Amino acid sequence: MKRILFCAIVLSLSASGAMAQGAAERLRSTLGFVPEAALAAGEGPIVAGFGNGDAVRWIAVRGAQAGRNPNTPNRFAALRSAAPNQRAVIAASEDAALRAAIGLQASDWVNTWEVAQGVARVGAMDIFPDSEMRLRGALYVRGLTEEIRGGAPVMWTGEADFEPSPERRDASNPFGGDLGLPLRVAFIGDRAIWATGWPALDMVISPSGSTLAQRADAQAVINGLRRVGNLGGLVSVRCWLRNGAEVPVAGAESGPIEALALADYANRETEGAAMVLLLEEGRDAEAFADNLREAWPVLSELPSPADPEITADARSVTVTMRSDWGEDGAATNAAYEVFLSVLNGGRLGFMLSR
Repeated sequence: MKRILFCAIVLSLSASGAMAQGAAERLRSTLGFVPEAALAAGEGPIVAGFGNGDAVRWIAVRGAQAGRNPNTPNRFAALRSAAPNQRAVIAASEDAALRAAIGLQASDWVNTWEVAQGVARVGAMDIFPDSEMRLRGALYVRGLTEEIRGGAPVMWTGEADFEPSPERRDASNPFGGDLGLPLRVAFIGDRAIWATGWPALDMVISPSGSTLAQRADAQAVINGLRRVGNLGGLVSVRCWLRNGAEVPVAGAESGPIEALALADYANRETEGAAMVLLLEEGRDAEAFADNLREAWPVLSELPSPADPEITADARSVTVTMRSDWGEDGAATNAAYEVFLSVLNGGRLGFMLSR
């Protein structure tokens, strides 16, 4: 029976590429993989991300051929597609350090997702014969034990679930290694499913009960993403549910933003980005959208490559932007970088606190 459940989750995870194309559906399916109970050991905001490195990899190659960016498309693809925690690790590590830490390299970031709450982290990624061999080899070198669990091979380390250890800490390990967290990796078909605790891994492989996608804040931010038009191929969607803690909005970390989503899109020679701000109950989203339109030119330290489109519903505000490649030829997304500047600059936080 467990083997059947393992096969079912493989089909579910691999079929997501055909069923969910837009940011809203990608976020919904990612949060839908994770029962709420799987993160029960964690504290703080819920941070989720889905990415497809192939959506930007060959576009970055064309940028290199045009002389507009260095010929490192795999790294650009990994940085633009990785989930927030993984992206931070990849950005701070050289490719050689990443490979030494976990056996993977930037080209392995194709279809990946991760959902985390503090020390409770779960995720999955495509693996290919060579990447699986390198991952398994690196895990063996690091002393992980392999056993058959529920009919599938699982490699693991760390007796206690979700418990950081200085001995396991490796700043270049994107699977919780920056905190020294334990690791459990199940190899099922062409997917590696991993978690920092046995309960979380088992719940993702054999899900039951309510999922994170059913939370009211998750549904509201997903609905905000549904207002996004066709901006190209989805490279990544990232989401933060405040969950009583903080979201990455300088000056408004603890409110009144209840959730935040960012999406990155790439096309042949255009790129786009979307941002959704979910406001607390009682806040007038339409009025805030009007203020945002007026203040937008001064909210970012970076020049906007295009004018944003700003829409609102009862609780959320959606901002979208489309532009051409920019000077770096798809190495980064200029519209996405403007959104980050708006979130990090403090002026948006000041607006929200008024």
